[in-house]
Amino acid sequence: MDGRRVVVIGGGMVGGALAADLGRRGIPVRVLESDPPTRPTASQPPRLRVAALNRRSIEYLETLGAWQSMNTERVADFDQLSTWDIAGGGRLRFHAEEIGLERLGVFVENEHLQAALIETASEHECVQIDAPAAALSITSEPSGVALSLEGEGRLDPALIVAADGARSRVRSAAGIRVNAGDYQQHAVVASVTPSPPAGRQTWQRFTPEGPQALLPLANGAASLVWYVSPDRASTLLALPEDEFVHAFEQAFPTELGAIAQLHGRGGFPIRWLHAQRYWRANVALVGDSAHVIHPLAGQGVNLGLRDAQALAGHIAQAYDQGLPLAHARGLAAYERSRRADNHRMQSIMTAFHKGFTAPLGPLAAARGWGLALAQRGGWLKRRVLRYALDGR
Repeated sequence: MDGRRVVVIGGGMVGGALAADLGRRGIPVRVLESDPPTRPTASQPPRLRVAALNRRSIEYLETLGAWQSMNTERVADFDQLSTWDIAGGGRLRFHAEEIGLERLGVFVENEHLQAALIETASEHECVQIDAPAAALSITSEPSGVALSLEGEGRLDPALIVAADGARSRVRSAAGIRVNAGDYQQHAVVASVTPSPPAGRQTWQRFTPEGPQALLPLANGAASLVWYVSPDRASTLLALPEDEFVHAFEQAFPTELGAIAQLHGRGGFPIRWLHAQRYWRANVALVGDSAHVIHPLAGQGVNLGLRDAQALAGHIAQAYDQGLPLAHARGLAAYERSRRADNHRMQSIMTAFHKGFTAPLGPLAAARGWGLALAQRGGWLKRRVLRYALDGR
């Protein structure tokens, strides 16, 4: 066994961050990624999957050295956030100036961030990136999970990190069960250039059918997200392009304006998941392999990056002390440091979903009243904003 090496299965944003963090500490790590990212150029249209990064995540990326390698022409700052209910009178507005900041966060395409992290990790001599990786066999053994790579044979790392997403093969092989559910909604996503161009404001409107959101992207583009029933999503995505655009323009609020150009569209189901434990034997879970939350508040990537940061710290402590990297006490400490935070955000998002998708009636009036009260309540408003920015 290579008692001093970590193998990360999955080189997405969270797996890439973990590799970069371990690499900067001089800890040998190998990343196996089947689908390597392609960094978008400034002239390419925006891609569909985007992430919202808060201040804490940006600071972590700066520490890793990945933020400095990001193409700023593909990163969009936002300094205002508005949310309101279609049936209520309240509107909650957040502005960066209220807490003395220049921005509340940024939106960036997933693949751009993923590529920056993988490139940053690969700069460390102790990091090996296999992308695309050869076919990987993942099996269960009494002592834990075994890996075998086509053309190379069995791998014997000290620790296997599952960063392979919600349908994690590594998690399944480790015998780690999950609690999971379906929100009975799909997100229909449209990458567009609106007219007028998107500025530095993001907004969300709650409707009986589901939330609608605009996420500003670089160069005046925007990502539109419409949460609807699975049947409605299938109908929308089957429409010809002009009818699809018209449907969005008719359904979305006047804040959108018109859609000057549609760059792409897609959809995905909205589900939640939480692993019953974050480690077992020689396996640890990070990111979506451990937890999936409603994407409404854009906190999924931020939580995943916190996982990477926390696990890297515990691995480094074991490494420096000469302990096994899969040391049970260290992995248990990692789980304790992350489970409550992830569960809290998951619970908040589920409560939002239930509260803001309920039928119109007395609850709708209460929602509007609550938003109006929060807008006037300076302390509460600032507290919510601080939590969104820093996760604490």
